[in-house]
Amino acid sequence: MRSCFTKSSKQVTLMIDNLDKRILEIMKKDSRRPFVEVANQLGVSEGTVRSRVHRMTEEDIIRGFTIKTSSKNVKALVEIRIDVNTDTDEIAKELARYDGVTEVFEVTGDQDIIVLVDVETSQNLNDIIERVRKYENILSTRTRLILKEHYGEN
Repeated sequence: MRSCFTKSSKQVTLMIDNLDKRILEIMKKDSRRPFVEVANQLGVSEGTVRSRVHRMTEEDIIRGFTIKTSSKNVKALVEIRIDVNTDTDEIAKELARYDGVTEVFEVTGDQDIIVLVDVETSQNLNDIIERVRKYENILSTRTRLILKEHYGEN
């Protein structure tokens, strides 16, 4: 895969080969997995894995490492439809700052933004939904409670 973008007024070309893709697949499932284990699974040296992860982090291919928790929290997808001629990116960035919002996606289809919410109570979820609905450019919201989580484990 080859991707180009401009960074500090110069064009940067990112190269991701099959080994990079395989490293990313493993680390998406467990970002704390030791490099030596990843290397053993892929049949390469630990230094190779370490340098590739470092390079992909420097090139902003890997944007962060995270954890997923098992909790009794209320988790939901909030689908948001926005009026035309509205800066969706600006609204998405604002929503990403809300406490309890873990991810925000701009999407195609009937909805414009999907927000993943992880909060302690249904009242906290409702507070977020009510706050979203106060934007004048929000046409509608639809909420889907998450009943069970699967993390792509083998």
